[in-house]
Amino acid sequence: MQYYIAVKGIIQRDDGKILVLKRSERDDHKPNVWETVGGGMDAEESPQEALLREIHEETGLTVNVLEPFNVFTFKKDNGEFKVGITFVCEYVHGDVLLSEEHSAYQWINPHEFATLDSVPSLHEEIERYSKMQV
Repeated sequence: MQYYIAVKGIIQRDDGKILVLKRSERDDHKPNVWETVGGGMDAEESPQEALLREIHEETGLTVNVLEPFNVFTFKKDNGEFKVGITFVCEYVHGDVLLSEEHSAYQWINPHEFATLDSVPSLHEEIERYSKMQV
C-alpha cells in the first residue's frame, strides 16, 4: 500500500477567528463540505513548504506556519490512504482569493465550526483547537 502525505493549516487572525473553506461541488473527495486549507506535498518539499504553497494557491494569503497541531490519517473516496499533519498558522496579510477548488470561505470563531457541514474528524480537531484558545 502506498501512503501520501497531506498538510492542513488552521489559519488564525489576531481577533481569534480562523479561516474555513467550502469545497467545490466538483471535488473528488467530500464535495461541498467545509474544511481548513491544505493539500498534498510535492516531491522534495518539507511539510511547511507544501503548506505555504497550498495556502497561497488556494487563498492568496501570506501566513507564518507555526507549530504542528495534529497528525491524522484518512482514506479518500478513491481509496487513496493519506497521513496528514495540521499546523497552526498565523495570518500575516492579504485578501482571500479562492481557487476553483473552493466555492466559499468564512472567517469564524472556532466554536462556530460545529454548525458547519464537515467530516467528524475535522469537527473534533477544531473543537480541540477551540478549547486551547480560551
